[in-house]
Amino acid sequence: MRYLAVKPKLNTLTVCLTLALASMLAGCNDDDDDQQEETSSSPVKDAAYYQKMAKEAAGKMSIEEKLNMIMGPGMNMGNGEVQVTNLKNNVSGVAGYINGVKNEQLDIAAVKLADGPAGLRINSTRSGSSETYYATAWPIGSLLASSWDTKLVAQVGKAMGEEIKEYGVDFILAPGMNIQRNPLNGRNFEYYSEDPLLSGKIAAAMVDGVESNQVGTTIKHYVANNSETNRNAIDTLVSPRAMREIYLRGFQIAVEEAQPWAVMSSYNKLNGTYTNERRDLLTDILRNEWDFKGLVMSDWFAGTPELTAWKQFKAGNDLIEPGGELQALKASYDNGDISEADVTVNVEHILSQVFQSPSYNNYVPSNKPDLAQHRALARQAAAESMVLLKNDHQALPIAPRQKLASFGVSQIETIKGGTGSGQVNNESTVMLAEGLQQQYSVDESLIAFYRDYYAKNRVEHPGFIASIGTYFTCDDPALDASVVESAAQNNDAALITIGRIAGEGVDRTNTRGDYLLTENELNLIQTVSDAFHAAGKKVTVVLDVSAIVDTTEWADKVDAILLSYLPGQEAGNAITDVIAGNINPAGKLAQTIPQYYADVPSATTFPGKDTNGDGTPDEIAYNDDIYVGYRYYSTFNKPVAWPFGYGLSYTTFAYDGATVETNTLGNGAKGGITLSVSVTNTGSVAGKEAAQVYISAPEVKLQKPTLELKSFSKTESLQPGASQKLTFTIPAQTLASFDPQKNQWIVEPGSYQAWITPSSDVTGHEPVTFNVSEEIVVSNTTPGALALPAGVNAADFVTVNQ
Repeated sequence: MRYLAVKPKLNTLTVCLTLALASMLAGCNDDDDDQQEETSSSPVKDAAYYQKMAKEAAGKMSIEEKLNMIMGPGMNMGNGEVQVTNLKNNVSGVAGYINGVKNEQLDIAAVKLADGPAGLRINSTRSGSSETYYATAWPIGSLLASSWDTKLVAQVGKAMGEEIKEYGVDFILAPGMNIQRNPLNGRNFEYYSEDPLLSGKIAAAMVDGVESNQVGTTIKHYVANNSETNRNAIDTLVSPRAMREIYLRGFQIAVEEAQPWAVMSSYNKLNGTYTNERRDLLTDILRNEWDFKGLVMSDWFAGTPELTAWKQFKAGNDLIEPGGELQALKASYDNGDISEADVTVNVEHILSQVFQSPSYNNYVPSNKPDLAQHRALARQAAAESMVLLKNDHQALPIAPRQKLASFGVSQIETIKGGTGSGQVNNESTVMLAEGLQQQYSVDESLIAFYRDYYAKNRVEHPGFIASIGTYFTCDDPALDASVVESAAQNNDAALITIGRIAGEGVDRTNTRGDYLLTENELNLIQTVSDAFHAAGKKVTVVLDVSAIVDTTEWADKVDAILLSYLPGQEAGNAITDVIAGNINPAGKLAQTIPQYYADVPSATTFPGKDTNGDGTPDEIAYNDDIYVGYRYYSTFNKPVAWPFGYGLSYTTFAYDGATVETNTLGNGAKGGITLSVSVTNTGSVAGKEAAQVYISAPEVKLQKPTLELKSFSKTESLQPGASQKLTFTIPAQTLASFDPQKNQWIVEPGSYQAWITPSSDVTGHEPVTFNVSEEIVVSNTTPGALALPAGVNAADFVTVNQ
């Protein structure tokens, strides 16, 4: 099976590694030889090359060395509390290691694994060094995905990869790409979208960008880890079709288009069995169907490695992290639960990636990545990706040097990113108040009030993981009406910032102060809007949030709403750039904002139910099946606050000449459809536009959502009056639906409608049509894979169907 633009990725064509194979396996990989230029007789260093190296090296390892490699050494966060085999240059603050090998024939350095969904997470200081080792805190995943710009995401990935390499790390444990099934998932900030195609394309761009530095990525959490409540043990019940079409498809795109070095299996059980013990998931699908070449590692402390590590290894989970259960693994080997042949398969998967790593190749990190350049890119990426939800009467942009009244605690402590493994030790974060003061005459009395209030009322929270720091929150205060009246008389416009932080290990709630605004926040919006509107002045709300919040209660009271999500370390400058019009926001929603939380199709099942009476949810049934996000709202005609794919600009765009350029679906599984459209900037300022293709497919054997995203593309920056033709090539695989009865991906015959539009709201847009004459079997899949537990049928828990 192949998606569009599939490439057999040669992960290390540019690696400075030119020794003959025998010398490499003997450990003679010194720096001088590494710098030699490749000659015409040098082998092509593709996946097969490294697999051959791995096989020969594994033949020179004892069973003890093999067991030691597949079981991580334990967790110490870089403080030297565990023994790592053949660790040559430690990096303080990494999350884990893969043990190396040192014997008479092999010198394989241990490699280092670090967290990093929003940037490399290592310690900023190191024992015995007076230097600092700051990394860039990038915009969160939800914001980057809102760019709908794979080129921009790849740029961010490339810069992130430079920091990984230059700070001496080999793998980053990112990107996270689980589906945003429910807006209350506490870890949604790390993830890209409610849609698998958008998630997969953005992830592939990130992987390609990072790995262009010859360091590894680890796409995660594979799979159906779409909530945090009791994440280590909860049993996720999902139909095989929903698994294929929604939860696996993004991973498939990332694997087939970018071949990441690693995949991380998730914590949860899937249909009764831990994901890291499912051979159908880790071997049959990932390797045999998708041709994955890398290694599979567990999430940290996932499953029951102290009892059944051997089950993980036999399933295809090559590496247990952080490990530390070596004696239990040895006992399983001695008992015959796992053979040396089984272990050797895991070792070969690991070595084929380790041999590409900086540590193995004796790369000497500079510890001097270009942080200044990365800061500038972080600012640009954040600003361009923000979503302008509302802009009545051209409330934005606000001309610089205007008098601005800025309300809200979050302007003082602007949130850069979420908590947990997504945190980054960066040098500094620009607060919104600081950014505004660079370009506006900001009401200093309000700034002083909020700064003093925050200092006295902030609440410190321990990190979910003790070693991953603390964070602070502060509820917005009640504000005297006279203060607001005075501000309305003395300023030209008002800005209200609403902040929310969330993170690893805890889900959000549909309560005030979380998904819903607090009474103080609602009163602030009402009071400021009344006062400023009475004075003929505009009011803008900035949402500095980890994930979406309710807007229905208050959106009609304000003139403009800017969804900035959590913009990273340049938060204050990036938001100000958009407010001032220095950058035209070009982001669009990668998730639907519903009118009410109760409208979310999974609202009744999230975060699961307690089936054993212990007070904790232990089972979560995916009652929405294939109708996740916009697929549900469009199919069942549910009104939403802001549709998937929606976002305004400071200019306007027209779509003209939508057409079917070619239809080669008559060629069967190798065919596809090519569409095109002309996008013209019809406004007065330069801007970029993300055009999206939604397709409605006929229902022959299979019910389908009314609309599904099948392609997208973003224009270059278009000057007023300028046009650009966008072309969309959609292969049969992308058009296909999964037939669980026959274990096949199929394109059903009939008439298809395709809308090329600015968002998933296709109202008022005319589709183009194309036909498929007969059923196309795109691919056959593993029979019985991902089956529900015995005695359980999808009809028992699926409540959303036509």
